[in-house]
Amino acid sequence: MSKLLKCLYMAVMLAMYTSAQANSTYTSISPSYNDPDDETAASISHRLAGLELPLSTPASDAHLQRKLKDYLGGGSHSTERMLGRANQYFPVFEYYLAKHKMPESLKYLAVAESMLVPGAVSSAHAAGLWQLMPATAREMGLRVDGTVDERLDMYRSTEAAVLMLKDLHQQFGDWHLALAAYNCGPGRVRRAIRSAGGHTFYPKVKRYLPRESQQYVASYVAAAYTVNYYGDYGLTPADYLLEDSVASISVYRHISLSRLAKASGLSARMVRKMNPSYVRGFVPRNKNGYRLRIPLEAEWDVQRYVWGRPNLVMLDVDPDIETAQQVANDLGFDARQWLLGCKPQNLRHQPSLVQAYAEAQMNLRLFVEYKAVAMN
Repeated sequence: MSKLLKCLYMAVMLAMYTSAQANSTYTSISPSYNDPDDETAASISHRLAGLELPLSTPASDAHLQRKLKDYLGGGSHSTERMLGRANQYFPVFEYYLAKHKMPESLKYLAVAESMLVPGAVSSAHAAGLWQLMPATAREMGLRVDGTVDERLDMYRSTEAAVLMLKDLHQQFGDWHLALAAYNCGPGRVRRAIRSAGGHTFYPKVKRYLPRESQQYVASYVAAAYTVNYYGDYGLTPADYLLEDSVASISVYRHISLSRLAKASGLSARMVRKMNPSYVRGFVPRNKNGYRLRIPLEAEWDVQRYVWGRPNLVMLDVDPDIETAQQVANDLGFDARQWLLGCKPQNLRHQPSLVQAYAEAQMNLRLFVEYKAVAMN
């Protein structure tokens, strides 16, 4: 009898041990990351659909989930700084995207590329907000050398990146492939298409792309999601100087940034930070004019230093005809003589209304071209 009880006892203990092992195994393979459960994935998917991005990736994508956790997890301070820079840079991105009739949502690509750090340089020597390679930047008409690196110029690099994306989309006819080509080069994408048997359907091509390029679309989508829904995760954009508080002037002669800053009452560090493309700390002499970004409140002091004239008087932005005529007279310009080729006193008849209108428009145009006049 005792042997029978022992056998029953062993059978019960074995059953309990097997059940415990099964429960332990189930627990170990359940998701440890708290976001990608079915309800959350559905919520993310619904929000992404509302963004109307030109390309997409499943909300359950593992790399997308990792990037969202990096961006949004733990009240990320780096993400808050990026969001602050987005308020500053996005209006410029939107301008160039609209100018070239491109989807506005491509602005999020710069977040995935550089976290909107204008001076960012990668280990592969890509640089700037859009992480352009030196050879690619030169092909797009940017200057890249030891004095000026226009990949770090927000305006020049943005237009170059937009034109590059436009060309890649025209080549491949698909935004997934265009972004992959932006990341790894159009040649690699064409090889991937050949490896996929000539298919241009992105899911078929994706497996033949480099690993980073396979994850590139998910990185872009994660950036777009973060910029639009950061508030739901308790993040607040950092304070940065907004673009409408920044002035831009054209500089044609050699200008030291530190001397300019000192003469204008500005911080040399701020001026260098606002103009990272001048890698040696000065604007070189040039005939086309380089852009210099400065705080709006210091524009006039900087402009006088650049022009080298302390006795300048700024002209009104919106002149009337009489004021424009007076300024033209002060500058020694006679619109009537310029148009007719003779001195006004030699004319036998008074000018017609059409002639008078043409003279007024020419004086107004002259006024607009002059930002200031020197008073003796």
